[in-house]
Amino acid sequence: MPIIRSSGQKSKTLEEFYLELTEGKSTEVEKEIGAAMLSFISMVNETFTKTTLYGLTSHYSLVIRETDDWKDEWYVTVYSIGDKRFQFNYKMPEATSPWKYATVHGQANSIEEAKDYLIIAMTESKGWIGNKELRKLYHKRLGQSEEGMAFKLWLEFEEVDPGNWDTENEFCNIHVDLADGRHYGLNVWTYKYLETAVNDDRENGGNLKGLYQKPPDLFVKELTRNCIEQTIRDILKQGHLEEVLNPSIYFGKK
Repeated sequence: MPIIRSSGQKSKTLEEFYLELTEGKSTEVEKEIGAAMLSFISMVNETFTKTTLYGLTSHYSLVIRETDDWKDEWYVTVYSIGDKRFQFNYKMPEATSPWKYATVHGQANSIEEAKDYLIIAMTESKGWIGNKELRKLYHKRLGQSEEGMAFKLWLEFEEVDPGNWDTENEFCNIHVDLADGRHYGLNVWTYKYLETAVNDDRENGGNLKGLYQKPPDLFVKELTRNCIEQTIRDILKQGHLEEVLNPSIYFGKK
């Protein structure tokens, strides 16, 4: 998917805006800026093939946003500073910002480095939380994969009345915190508990005699840390945790 100009500036596309700088009576500096930003836009389009990004121009700077609504927040700004170099700014997330609207600045000295800076800025700004394409690009840059990603577990049966759970015929809640910042709150059932739940519903008339039993997010053989850890590792090997689980996912405050 391309980076497109926000609808509030629809008189020209981004390409048309920067191409105009390279023509006519533009100064040499303006021509250099126009050419550099055209190469940057081309790089963005080649990098993000599944994600639509929205761009606003402010003077010659490019403000990159996650949505097309002018009232929404900006996250990343980039502009050419000459000699094929680019200046990046991204807004820090509120949770880690030392003051309101704090920003991080950096200079990329080539178009290849600009690609890295863009991926970093989009990730660290938390403006595209949950974007699978960005997450893959970020992991690829670090030489990481989801398969070996570290995670932490919070298990209800360890924290609430431990020792008083039927590990083979029970359900519980868990939290999964992945090293890349994703957080999952899941309802987990053992396989045996599914039969128990359906039979209970059949007896008491709940859920139309068990025909519409709402499934949990995850099934496991038993409620033990080892079993759940191994299940999460197996799911990570699939490469897309969200496609395996039911969508009871939250990513935290932007």
